[in-house]
Amino acid sequence: MGQLQLSVRVTSADVGLGRPVTRFEWQVESTDPDLPGTMSKDHLYELADRQLTGREGLRLLARALISAGEDFHEAGHGDLRYPFWLAAIAHRHLTDLTVVAWTGVSPTEIITVGIPTDRFMLAVDLTREILRASTQMQGPGLHGPETLSVLQDFAARADRDVAVPDPGDPNGPPLYEGPAGEAHHHLAPGSYDAHLRHHPDHELTVFVAEAPMTDGLMAAAYRPVDADQRPSTSPADPPSASPGNARHPNPPGQPGGWTPRPPTPPHGPDHTDPPAPGL
Repeated sequence: MGQLQLSVRVTSADVGLGRPVTRFEWQVESTDPDLPGTMSKDHLYELADRQLTGREGLRLLARALISAGEDFHEAGHGDLRYPFWLAAIAHRHLTDLTVVAWTGVSPTEIITVGIPTDRFMLAVDLTREILRASTQMQGPGLHGPETLSVLQDFAARADRDVAVPDPGDPNGPPLYEGPAGEAHHHLAPGSYDAHLRHHPDHELTVFVAEAPMTDGLMAAAYRPVDADQRPSTSPADPPSASPGNARHPNPPGQPGGWTPRPPTPPHGPDHTDPPAPGL
């Protein structure tokens, strides 16, 4: 993420008596010449039914860094619980860290790599919220121009001008034509085969589902370049292929202002996030 580099390593270990644990090693490095620094630690997590995954590890680390950045904002230059360089660089990258904490993927990776399919609608909703907030809030370090440019590109692709054919009458009037982001005003929840408006060969999928962060429904245009097909590290129900019969991703925890708190991943009622690492 620009001048803030995060890395994690997750390995399994056995501490004896059949107690498998996950060893979570992480490193944070700032390459900013004004705020240089490197910090690394490792933690052991005892999770009875599963191992901590790499993507979960990144989310946990990002969550801890958000706390450091918010402390910097609240405390200024004194009385910090974290090294000055770490708190200051985290504050400069709060938007990037928020995206990582919610999705496990950085803003740049959203464009270059894609995001896990089960996090696609969450990423779209989060991106739209960040962009809405950016029009109302000013301040150095909150939203860098490079990050905003990447998020604006991602949001624009999710809101392509689309046509949704009627599967019962492919040659008749489409079920919907217009911006994908407005499709939820015209279509029932579900997933729909669609294409770029005026370009039938450019196939897409339009998802209509409950918004993970905000109230009501939302819609977005999807294609594999926007959300990759990597196996989900947090099992969730993706939208189904039948309009009006979608299974929606489990909603996250309650957001907290312009920098939403990372949610508990949808492991089910008996699973929760391990605690974020202390820095």
